[in-house]
Amino acid sequence: MMINSNKTFLFTLLMVISMTIWGGSWVSAKAIADTLPPETLTFWRFLITFLSLFPVLFFLKEPAHPRTKSFGVRVKLNRHGLAYTILGSIFMGLYLYVFFKGLIYGFAGAAGVLVTTMIPIITFVLSIFFFRRKMSARDFLGLTLGVIGGGILLQVWTLDLNKIFMHGNVYFLLGAVLWALLTICSQKAGDSVSPLFFNLFTSGFCALLFFFICLSHGALSIAGKNQIFWFNMIYLSVISSGLATTIYFFASSRLGSHKASSFVFLVPSSAVIFSWLFLGEQPRVLTIAGGLVAAAAVYLINMK
Repeated sequence: MMINSNKTFLFTLLMVISMTIWGGSWVSAKAIADTLPPETLTFWRFLITFLSLFPVLFFLKEPAHPRTKSFGVRVKLNRHGLAYTILGSIFMGLYLYVFFKGLIYGFAGAAGVLVTTMIPIITFVLSIFFFRRKMSARDFLGLTLGVIGGGILLQVWTLDLNKIFMHGNVYFLLGAVLWALLTICSQKAGDSVSPLFFNLFTSGFCALLFFFICLSHGALSIAGKNQIFWFNMIYLSVISSGLATTIYFFASSRLGSHKASSFVFLVPSSAVIFSWLFLGEQPRVLTIAGGLVAAAAVYLINMK
């Protein structure tokens, strides 16, 4: 019993750390969003993620399938795992593209809170359809608290809601749907593909795809960028997409997509923390209150 409790605590801690990293990715991506075309940024982010994960997969001898004897880079996928991995790769590529596109044309702060609030809700609705999951009263209360927490963080009563859907913020809304679909695919593939390999494959597949897309946009125009650009690119590619996203896929395959996505409610609060540390934006009392409500939502949805 004690061992299970320790594992649960460690797993929860890793997910909280991952969501904190994702919160920082909004600030980091905004810093480089207008430096290169989104096609080029997407390609390099996927390529660096792939290159960082490949030696990890080989070193850890991570199996492609949890119950197979195929280790390292010599992996075999069955049709089920391959289909959902390729489909997840497409959703991942489209998500990062609209992510950078939205950061150029949209309001990153407001839309970021809105999208991270919508991802768990959309994922839960999709899990009802794909996994025939029934929504319990606790699930409903948790999702409601998540929406309330997001609304407090967004200070929705002070905004003209019509403006949220203007100036390219529709990209963020589309991104929420794409990430929810990606989460479903990672859970579906989790029975036959390890989370680390799933992330490696999707990154490599998308890097190859976007290489041909970004040729006309200057694939090598990344050369000559300053240290700040490379710091943010490494953070986004290795730490956020490599480390944090792999942990998220692991959670999706073990906990289920609806529970894993509930942790995304914590992302807006972590984004506020990073904005405070690096941009000097002082957090308000309402911001802290919204973060606590969002944390309560995660607890309700994941408690046994």
